[in-house]
Amino acid sequence: MKLDTATIVVISIIIDFILVLILLHTWRTRTTYSGFVVWIAATACWSVGSLLNLMLPNIQPQFIPKIIGNGLIMLHPFLLYEGIYRFHGLRRRWWGTPLNCVLFLSSLLYLIYFLYFSNDITARIIGINIVLALFFTRTSIQPLLHAGCRRYSMQWLLSISILPLVALLAARTHYYVYSSKFFYVADIMANDTLLRWVILYGVILELIIAYSYLSLTSDRVEEELRQSEDRYRKLSDSLQIVVEEEAKIRVAQVRLLANKSRLAAMGEMISAIAHQWRQPLSTLGMIVQRTHAMGTMNELTPEYLGEFKVNAMRQIKHMSETIEEFRGFYRPEKTKVPFSPTACVSDSIRLFEPQFTSSNIEVSVTGRECDKPQIHGYPNEFKQVILNLLSNARDGILAKRETCGEPEKGFIHVEINASQDQGMTLDVSDNGCGIAAVAALKIFDPYFTTKEELGGTGIGLYMSRMIVEDSFGGRLQLLSKLDPTTFRIELPMETQR
Repeated sequence: MKLDTATIVVISIIIDFILVLILLHTWRTRTTYSGFVVWIAATACWSVGSLLNLMLPNIQPQFIPKIIGNGLIMLHPFLLYEGIYRFHGLRRRWWGTPLNCVLFLSSLLYLIYFLYFSNDITARIIGINIVLALFFTRTSIQPLLHAGCRRYSMQWLLSISILPLVALLAARTHYYVYSSKFFYVADIMANDTLLRWVILYGVILELIIAYSYLSLTSDRVEEELRQSEDRYRKLSDSLQIVVEEEAKIRVAQVRLLANKSRLAAMGEMISAIAHQWRQPLSTLGMIVQRTHAMGTMNELTPEYLGEFKVNAMRQIKHMSETIEEFRGFYRPEKTKVPFSPTACVSDSIRLFEPQFTSSNIEVSVTGRECDKPQIHGYPNEFKQVILNLLSNARDGILAKRETCGEPEKGFIHVEINASQDQGMTLDVSDNGCGIAAVAALKIFDPYFTTKEELGGTGIGLYMSRMIVEDSFGGRLQLLSKLDPTTFRIELPMETQR
């Protein structure tokens, strides 16, 4: 195959279009940057311009191959220069883009002059070669004046590879100035050896440029990945510090809540002990007064002293048993054991029964057939949850009496349902004042209370939910807000855990 100018141009155009397709595919399938599309446009302009100017010189109207074709060829270094700046994120000096635009517009006017006013092909070729040499020289040298470009080895390769093309364009300009006198495009295609070298090196340059595009993109991706890893590493370190600090604050808050809950429980215990001791102390006081009266009347007999001892010790024993019951009730447990929730409910009601009786409140329980140990956990913690719900129910009934004068008789009902498949549910209902809709949304929040005037701490239900969820893997929820107000405890059975 004879490598004449036409053949070389065809090969160049085919290779350029293949490169454009490869770069477009790369742009669509991987991470690229803003200058990448401009580079693709530059290669496309070189290919289309060569096709119009060298392969289709006689196409009509004439301004298409001569002005548009040469204009697209001159756009190649212009767009290459623009793409480099966009890719590296550089800021141009004030004369950057305007100078390029002035050169490009001047060249178009120059081509128009030789199309419509002069037929001097040699002068037209000389002007185009000078403009292309200026554009490529600027594209080669200008990026290396910036540190952001110099640090990339591919940018050096790209810039240096452009200089031989500049030398060929300068040689071709010199050739036409001093020796060549062609009058037709066909003569130029047949005899212009330097044009063949320009086109051949143009193919080499396009391959180098495409390789540089991909290499620069890969280098930038790797650099940004390293920067991202550094940022994530620093963020991870800072997050770890924040998490540790938040964990410390969380632990401190939990301890504070636990201490406040313990103090509130101690207050309930003292109040319950007072109720439990009130009748024995009253009875013991009457026994002492009666004994004093009998002694004053000299009627103390051995039989009476024996009766006094039995009655007094019975009351003292009852008070001592009350203390032991409450000690066991609030003693922290270290190991989980299987227990019956029904038995815990009964124990809690029995311990605080005097308070309910004195307030004219009746407490009932259904589902007592579920007495077998079915739950695995801490019985005393579960009793504290039941006590909290019973205490809130009692307070709701008393609050309704103060505001409405009813109910005359309060009712608290505990319903227990157990199933091996669905677990166990305990519903604690009362006929008290209920819970407002706004308050219901925050009823389990720490420090939220509807009993400010009664000295409520707002941590009872919060701690109760924590105990049910953390210790038993269950759930505590407000089932209904009014008529009746019902709280539900859902617990997994021992076989389900």
